[in-house]
Amino acid sequence: MNNGLKALLIAAGIIITCIVAGLAFQNTREGKAQASSAFAQFNTTMSEYQDLGKSMYDGLLVSGAEVRRLIENSITAKEYLQVKVITGDGTERGYVYEGFDEEKKRPGRASEVLPSNEKSSDGYINSRALFLGSIVKDNNGMIVRIVFQQQ
Repeated sequence: MNNGLKALLIAAGIIITCIVAGLAFQNTREGKAQASSAFAQFNTTMSEYQDLGKSMYDGLLVSGAEVRRLIENSITAKEYLQVKVITGDGTERGYVYEGFDEEKKRPGRASEVLPSNEKSSDGYINSRALFLGSIVKDNNGMIVRIVFQQQ
């Protein structure tokens, strides 16, 4: 009887060990899935935070001076972004990146042309005029274009 009791205790110990190990593996899998989900949310939040400075222009009225400052800062920072300006006379001009592929939502070739300071020029942006901003995102959710239309 003594040997039979020892065998039952050993069998019970093995069963309990298997159950605990199984629960540990299950918890590990669930934890890994939660960690992956949290990491994805973190990446989404970080990409939104990085675009915060650009996304604020969506639906915002800004002065021509602010538009000029954004263009200059974007050129200096070499941002992957086209700034399109539509002036009161209907002239449209792309800055930082000249062209824009509407279908693929991708800026064309880089340009370091600044807005003109001459009032008679096509690229003149009146510093005191108001411009309404709107943003365009690509398929990855990145802001690739900001359009300013003079009001």
